[in-house]
Amino acid sequence: MPDRPDEFPTEPPAQAEQRHRLVSDQDVEDADDVLFAHPPRVVRRWLCGCGVDYPCTDVRFALLVKSSAEAGE
Repeated sequence: MPDRPDEFPTEPPAQAEQRHRLVSDQDVEDADDVLFAHPPRVVRRWLCGCGVDYPCTDVRFALLVKSSAEAGE
């Protein structure tokens, strides 16, 4: 007789492993397909002098003022 009840599992090891998995084999295949179809890429973007994406809100407002002043001339 075993000292601990879990020394002799009632399920075969393969079934016990399958029962504890969170995802199926099909889920893993689908994830591989998605990762293949969506590779990382380098993206270049303009940054404002203040450190945020260009044009920042201050630049947008300044451009709005300039365009309004030019339209009024």
